[in-house]
Amino acid sequence: MDKDMTAAPKAPLSRRAQTLRAPLTALALSAALSMAALPAMTQTASEPSTALMADSVSFDGTLLIASGAVEVLRGDTRLTATRITFNQETGALSIEGPIRLTQADGASEILASAAEIDTELKNGLLLSARMVIDRQMQLAAARLDVVEGRYTRLEKTVASTCEVCAVRPVPLWEIRASEVIHDNETHQLYFTDAHLRIVDIPVFWLPHLRVPDPTVTRANGFLIPEIRTDSTLGTGIEVPYFITLGDHRDLTVAPYLATNTTTLNLRYRQAFVHGDLELNGAVSSDDTRDGLRAYLFAEGNWRLDNGMKLGFDLRATSDIAYLLDYGYFDEDYLPSKVTLSRYREDEAIDGQFVYSRSLRDSDLAIEDTLPFLLGEFSYEHLYDPARLPGQLSFGITASTSYRDSEDDIDGYDVLRLGAEGRWSGSTVFGPGLKLENAAALYVDGYLQQQYSAYENHVTRLTGSAETRLSWPLTRSTASGASELLEPLLQLGWSDSTGGDVPNTDSRFVEFDEGNLLTLARFPGADRRDTGLTAAAGLRFSHYGETSDYGLTLGRVLSLEDHDAYSVASGLSGQSSDWLLGAGLRFQNGFAANTRALITEDAEITKWETRLDLSRPRYTIGSSYAYVIADAAEERDTDLNEFGFDGSVKLAQNWSATAQYLYDFNEDEATRAGLGLQFQNECTRLKLELSRRYWDTDSLDPTTRVAFSVGFGAFGSGTQKTGSCAF
Repeated sequence: MDKDMTAAPKAPLSRRAQTLRAPLTALALSAALSMAALPAMTQTASEPSTALMADSVSFDGTLLIASGAVEVLRGDTRLTATRITFNQETGALSIEGPIRLTQADGASEILASAAEIDTELKNGLLLSARMVIDRQMQLAAARLDVVEGRYTRLEKTVASTCEVCAVRPVPLWEIRASEVIHDNETHQLYFTDAHLRIVDIPVFWLPHLRVPDPTVTRANGFLIPEIRTDSTLGTGIEVPYFITLGDHRDLTVAPYLATNTTTLNLRYRQAFVHGDLELNGAVSSDDTRDGLRAYLFAEGNWRLDNGMKLGFDLRATSDIAYLLDYGYFDEDYLPSKVTLSRYREDEAIDGQFVYSRSLRDSDLAIEDTLPFLLGEFSYEHLYDPARLPGQLSFGITASTSYRDSEDDIDGYDVLRLGAEGRWSGSTVFGPGLKLENAAALYVDGYLQQQYSAYENHVTRLTGSAETRLSWPLTRSTASGASELLEPLLQLGWSDSTGGDVPNTDSRFVEFDEGNLLTLARFPGADRRDTGLTAAAGLRFSHYGETSDYGLTLGRVLSLEDHDAYSVASGLSGQSSDWLLGAGLRFQNGFAANTRALITEDAEITKWETRLDLSRPRYTIGSSYAYVIADAAEERDTDLNEFGFDGSVKLAQNWSATAQYLYDFNEDEATRAGLGLQFQNECTRLKLELSRRYWDTDSLDPTTRVAFSVGFGAFGSGTQKTGSCAF
């Protein structure tokens, strides 16, 4: 055998020496040395020698008999037994058990009651043997043969990764075979006349079966199959087959055969020196559409020179319903993008080019009016001038969007180039007051087409200045907690000169704790805050051993109405909605986060909240989202949804999951799912039930049931929990 295993500590030599009678000491030592020298006569100097240690040794010129705590060491191989008889003339070892044959790395271990083996420990036979591979796979046999140290042959074998307990001697599953051969070099197991039994009931027979042993992480072979029942695709089974293409590439072929579809799923992966590539795709012929349906996702990342990183995520599909019908993708838009980035301590480069395709029926009529090509690029460099307080930053930006339509307004295309400079500084004075100041200058040039209401060439210049005053007050409570109370006040001014442009990149604005005290609330450059504004807020934080919580309250005031903001953003008009944000976390696993925008009339325009409870046996989470209808954000009705998700450990190896999403506007659920899983050291059973309630021209409500069975040590990735049985 050529794998190394961890050897147990050797017994002290002093104990062994004490067992030898004085007249026998020289004889025993010479016999042991002669045994160690025998293999060396026929081996090269680089091969390991054999050493024997025992409680007592006798030698009659032909037979060397060692008894007691006997150990034979040869290289990384270690054999222990109660009695060994060595025939000097034949070179054979006769061993009486219990016998344990191990290697230094622990990859395999053999236990037996009796054995005959050569002094090189490479050839021999063991009776009533049991072989353990990687402390997972157990093979019990009436006879075990070791051949040339590479092959292990077992007769009348029972194999399983399940632990067998005294109270439950029958494993969950086992493979019985007339013969099993284990190749220590290729790490493969070859079964002849193999019977798969589940709870001692025969369920499957194969004349020949080959599987990798548990030490193999990548090997050709079948992965865990999955049985699915789908209200759209029917009942079928998916059987993945994994193919290694060298050390750095692999291919997974997964046919999916169901009553209403024939599908071939493919996944290709390759690792390069400076990056990686993964392709996922499928081709289907089903009863829902005429002709073939297909999709392809390609994702890769590369590290270029000078610290640059290049990435791409390209996605394509034959029709908008295909990805949802088969559960490949579950979003409203299908984006493909190429990115280029580099981040350093004083520099940032970020660029991306995005192609977007709508997957919603409501967008089909206006598909060509949506920008399907979007490009963005930004470069920023920071400076710390020695003669100027604060920090300077300079940057350039660019963005573009393109539509298919050739009509006016609907086919609006634009290219924007921009440059910006910003200075910021801060100081602390008086009783701990903190004063922060900033000034910025933005230059934007636009080249726009097919929008008759605006000029084709527009240049805008925007200047801004802002100052922020805060007073952080801290204290320590009697319980040792730290608390922070911070009143905040900000004044800002901004103005723009030049022509007007349509609003493409700043239609959706989030008003939250992060941009309460800033003039940069628009996500893009098409719209910028102008005029004189003021913002006031209050922050409170508590950090203790058993709980943390915080609260933010604030509002923005302007001298003029901001019609560029949508009503749902909470920033329209001269005064914004009240912003209320709160977070809470207890040591017992409970956490809550909420954010709301509230008008002066105490009406809620936006509310998002999340509750979580995490315990050792279960986790429960719920969420609620409400946003008023707003045509500027392409939302004709209020968004009013409740969500729930959770998992629970039912028993030692049993767990369950659940998810639920309900739309109060439609007064119906939009998605629901349940899952049940059993997993131990040798088996994984997984049952999933899901329901999608969407009903559109392209999508019908779908119910899906999936069931999969995996066996430990055969590509299932199960963890070793040691439960013996159910």
